[in-house]
Amino acid sequence: MEKLDAGLVSVLADCGSATAVVRVRSPWQLASLERRFDVVARFPFISAVGVRCDRKEAVRLASMQEVVSVTAQRRVCALDDVTAVPNGGEGYAAESFAAVGLTGRGVTLCVLDTGVAPHLDISVPRDRIKEFRDFVGEGEHPYDDNGHGTFVAGVAAGGGVLSAGRVRGVAPEAEIVALKVIGASGETGAFTILEGMQWLFDNCARLGVKVACMSFGADPLVSADPLKAGAEMLSRRGITVVCASGNSGAGSLKSPGVSPEVITVGAVDGEMRVADFTSSGVYQGVYRPDVFAPGVAVRGVDAGGTYALMTGTSVSAPYVAGACCLLHERYKALTPREAKRMIVASSVVRDGVRVFVL
Repeated sequence: MEKLDAGLVSVLADCGSATAVVRVRSPWQLASLERRFDVVARFPFISAVGVRCDRKEAVRLASMQEVVSVTAQRRVCALDDVTAVPNGGEGYAAESFAAVGLTGRGVTLCVLDTGVAPHLDISVPRDRIKEFRDFVGEGEHPYDDNGHGTFVAGVAAGGGVLSAGRVRGVAPEAEIVALKVIGASGETGAFTILEGMQWLFDNCARLGVKVACMSFGADPLVSADPLKAGAEMLSRRGITVVCASGNSGAGSLKSPGVSPEVITVGAVDGEMRVADFTSSGVYQGVYRPDVFAPGVAVRGVDAGGTYALMTGTSVSAPYVAGACCLLHERYKALTPREAKRMIVASSVVRDGVRVFVL
């Protein structure tokens, strides 16, 4: 059956049962699934539920007229390589637009990642973590047991307090909403990512979120990809979504960065050469990443309270996300489509690809 994901069929053959994302044509049809199947998660923003099923139930779901797709819950990973360094260590530090009076002030960025620790560069002279939600554990206060999310937040919006301004993010006065959707290991499941996306969809207006950064990835599905659909619904909600392309080289783009409605970012080194690890390729007829940005030996904040070097498209994505915060500060009515057009148009073509550098 076309609706039934081959990956799910394989898992069911090996394990007997599995959790799957089931999408229907309309959110009004979700209630019917809840009455008839073992629903363990709900994602109404993409008209989907998470269902525990066996092979017989999966086939039954795929045969239902209202069902669009039945796909396996995939593994999702943070995309990075981190090395701790002293405060004065070498590396590429993101610059802000302070020279032209833009700092991200009044703009809220959502970081969906491993959490955000209250580093001095984020919490002094004022705490800019506007809200924190933990979808992995039960934490009530901001924390990061991996370090990835804190670094990502710092590249986009670090204030440079600890380094006396030498290391700071692109939008050093932006507010941050931190959603912990990835655990200490740097891995998570698609259900957890979708739970975070659903929460953001429901609360973005209340919190004034204008930009979302997603420095994680999963192997994409050819069609009916839930992570791609989730990112697109956030974009249609008015949020400029910036995604890392992945760190697996040519021909291995990661989801949700395969979506045409997000800004997908690859990595370049300090000489503006494309990093070999950058995932790139053609998805549904379109080449991505959309742009490339600094992503090799970038210096930024560490969850332990100092600084670290990080390499990966996880670094490139928040660099562009920070720039989007500046655009939203400058143009209050900016739409995600317009933000993407401006980022792409302001990039420089080098060796056949578009490189965005402030």
